Amino acid sequence: MHKLNFFNEMFPNKKHLKDIKIGEILIDSRKVKKNDIFIGIRSGNEYIKDVLEKGACLVFYDDINIKIEDERAIYVEDSILFLQELAKNYRESLDVTVIGITGSEGKTSTKDILYSILSAKYKGKKTQGNYNNHIGLPLTLLQLEEDDKFIALEMGMSNLGEIRRLGEIASPDYAIVTNIGDSHLEFLENRDNVFKAKTEIFEFVKPEFRVVYGDDPYFKDAETVRVGKNEDNDYIIKDFYQDKRGGEFKLFFSGQEMDVKTNLYGEYNSINIALAMTVALNVGVSKEEILDACKDLKLTGMRFERVEKGGKVFINDAYNASPVAMKVSLETFNEIFKDDYKVAVLGDMLELGKESIKLHEGLSETIEKLNLDEIYLVGKEMKSLYIKLDHKKCFYFETVEEIRDRIKLVKDGAAVFLKASNGICLNKILD
Repeated sequence: MHKLNFFNEMFPNKKHLKDIKIGEILIDSRKVKKNDIFIGIRSGNEYIKDVLEKGACLVFYDDINIKIEDERAIYVEDSILFLQELAKNYRESLDVTVIGITGSEGKTSTKDILYSILSAKYKGKKTQGNYNNHIGLPLTLLQLEEDDKFIALEMGMSNLGEIRRLGEIASPDYAIVTNIGDSHLEFLENRDNVFKAKTEIFEFVKPEFRVVYGDDPYFKDAETVRVGKNEDNDYIIKDFYQDKRGGEFKLFFSGQEMDVKTNLYGEYNSINIALAMTVALNVGVSKEEILDACKDLKLTGMRFERVEKGGKVFINDAYNASPVAMKVSLETFNEIFKDDYKVAVLGDMLELGKESIKLHEGLSETIEKLNLDEIYLVGKEMKSLYIKLDHKKCFYFETVEEIRDRIKLVKDGAAVFLKASNGICLNKILD
């Protein structure tokens, strides 16, 4: 009912809105159903008549050349700005806790973990897929319902000013910054600029509600709540252990201790979990509820996802990649499957700018320390890594399809690790 009241207040002259149940707010004309709201962005303006015929209750467009005589169709000067302001006003009309999550690595996993934990007590929403930019975030906010108590918003960016704009729209109550890494160097050039860009979210959040990975040197002097392994953090992670069942660790804070057991692999996920736990404790989720939720956390696909296929175990971590994420996930894979035959399939890490070749070559130091049986590389940037490695067990391929054919020959029972930026499409190997 709240959404209907909201739009009736915004458009009091639209009498046809009085007694309907407003559906979704969409920018994809193909998905529009009766009583949905459609916002025509860019080429979406071409489908205004189509969505009206489908029964949309309100349609917004910014092409001044469109001539439509229908009370449901409303012209706006800029559809994207209209969407953003609409979402901002809608968020402000609701009693909901908004958590903004950003960082160079781990923000999607942390968002999923936080959603899993908070859902143990409250009804809420989270960012779906890659809806984490200046268009996706407003659409996510507009999915909120009156009885939702929280929303976990992933905030992505590629340049300065973008996180600030997302903060203006979302007005977050809490902020989580997972780390400052080498992602986005194509546009930001160095980590100092990455730090400036990511911490734009702090402009909207009180210091006591800014939760960060405290072991990252960039947060040494920041006014934040610090979470990490170092003893000077506010929340301290200790005694991490993992096997094929998952991981466990202890979290110490304010004289208290929590013994956490989780289905997720990787010491890096213990950090993501601890960041999420810190917010959950602050918004009233009990320790018992948190610990129970941690036993069965649900992540978005292709994040260290276990898939058994063709007599082999695949660890599909091929949604995204950066130098830090590549290193820690390879180490995790090597540790979990230490007694198995191991094949690592690695593709290019994208958007690393002028440092790309150096950062790809730098992976050789990590790989040489691991007990991998075979390494398959694909992508023009990975060719530089191939040159540095032992060619007795390292192989370079021109296409993902060639790797897929080669993996069929790997013996049954082997563990196969997939890691690359999403644009490399390593996921095709599992098709």
